[in-house]
Amino acid sequence: MKDLNTIFKECGADKSDSGHGYAKHYEKAFGHLRYNKIKLLEIGVGGGESIRGWLEFLPNAHIYGCDVVSGTNSWNTHYPIGTPNPEPRYDFLQGDQADPTMWACYLAFSGVDFNIVIDDGGHFNDQVITTFGCLWPTIVPGGFYCIEDLAVGSTQGTVFLRPGFPSHMDWLKGLQEKMHLGENDIAEIHLSKELAILRKRE
Repeated sequence: MKDLNTIFKECGADKSDSGHGYAKHYEKAFGHLRYNKIKLLEIGVGGGESIRGWLEFLPNAHIYGCDVVSGTNSWNTHYPIGTPNPEPRYDFLQGDQADPTMWACYLAFSGVDFNIVIDDGGHFNDQVITTFGCLWPTIVPGGFYCIEDLAVGSTQGTVFLRPGFPSHMDWLKGLQEKMHLGENDIAEIHLSKELAILRKRE
């Protein structure tokens, strides 16, 4: 049986130890869900490398992808109603992750609750914070919300910090403080290099 790191390597995803090294943290956090009928959303589809990896690692899951770009490959392409989807366990949404209206319309239409959300999207602080605010309520009890590439917010002279929003890490520290005070429904926050994994209380 392949582990997630091997699968991501074979798919060319940058989450393996050849890239950012996220795979080992994901497998430790929610590897116990591997054969469950769960729903996973990844923001930031690109060429579909991670999507293919999740489909293989989670053989009973339904995978959702979201990206602002569409129509450049089979993984960010809409299939009209009545057109067979070549991957029946995968659905794609085109939209701007920083647009709350987009998320509200999508969630009202789909009615989806997620076991896992992975934000590998645009990485700007406003995108990360807005997306979390829209999607955290959709996480089922005991589910996970993951934010990748956090180092972009700490780089000297970074363009990933937009005015009107706190930095990535200051925002996470605020969530942590509220967690300690029992003011939110976060059970734990796991931090590793460039990655945060939040688990919702059951």
